[in-house]
Amino acid sequence: MLENWQVIGSTTTYEDAWLKVQSDRCLTRSGKLIEPYHVLQYPSWVNVVALTSNAEILLIRQYRHGVAKILMELPSGAVERSDQNPEAAIRREVMEETGFSGGEFFQLGCTYANPANQNNLVWSFLAVGVQPTHELKLDFNEEIEVVREDFKEFLKLVWQGNIQLQGLHVAALHFAVSFILQNQMPILGKLRQGLTDQLFSSS
Repeated sequence: MLENWQVIGSTTTYEDAWLKVQSDRCLTRSGKLIEPYHVLQYPSWVNVVALTSNAEILLIRQYRHGVAKILMELPSGAVERSDQNPEAAIRREVMEETGFSGGEFFQLGCTYANPANQNNLVWSFLAVGVQPTHELKLDFNEEIEVVREDFKEFLKLVWQGNIQLQGLHVAALHFAVSFILQNQMPILGKLRQGLTDQLFSSS
């Protein structure tokens, strides 16, 4: 029978504004001592499939030092203490990173980022009808290029493996497509028809 590990000791071995490393001594049900087991404590994260009224998806290109590459991504970020909830966080991130705001936001799902050694959740959203309203407001370490692509064509690139996204953003795209196809809200009508035509076309 599986049981949670018993934490018999815990020390904070690193902490800054973005990350806290908790180093634990753990005892398993069978009596095995696991030490040190490092847990990376991050704030919750948010991301969004943000679509304009013309069914263009908002994307950002930025350098990611972990893989030393410039990557295409969805607008995303961390939930800050000043944010009332995850939706407020992603609305703020979209405005800061792309200069777009407004539209209707739908919460799609919540997943774990990497439960093996991270404690944070990831909230995914769909935004429909966002519009350009602001200048970008970037963090000191951010250099971002905003890109708009046809939503259906971008999905085709992802599904065919022609563009490499981080896994959490691929999950958000799957959430968004499923949500659009399963909901009959008028605001999603054109998107739903377009995806249906794409999925069931003979080409």
